[in-house]
Amino acid sequence: MVGIDWQRYKALCDQPDVLSRWMLEETASLLSGETRSALLAILGGTPFPKPPDHKGGRDTDMFAVDLPPDVTRSIVEVVGDASQRGLQTPRSTKIGGFATAWRELHTAKAAARV
Repeated sequence: MVGIDWQRYKALCDQPDVLSRWMLEETASLLSGETRSALLAILGGTPFPKPPDHKGGRDTDMFAVDLPPDVTRSIVEVVGDASQRGLQTPRSTKIGGFATAWRELHTAKAAARV
């Protein structure tokens, strides 16, 4: 797919259920079992196209995240706990923002199902 314009790209990326490859990979490093596999399956898909003049590399690939509520709730719990315990991921020393992003995604998905 050919790149898209910046306005549309930014609108896509601002959605709570759209996360970067970097965020998904780092989160997956905190998980195990089927929950981790679910994130890796998303990463195996096709990211959104980027604008032609986008400067970011592979880490900035953006993916739609469509997971069941029980899976997102589990991720919120694991990432929140890891953040409170001061754990790190391979490339991030502070993961409080991860917990926030996953909480926002879970809340948005729950609201959409009502």
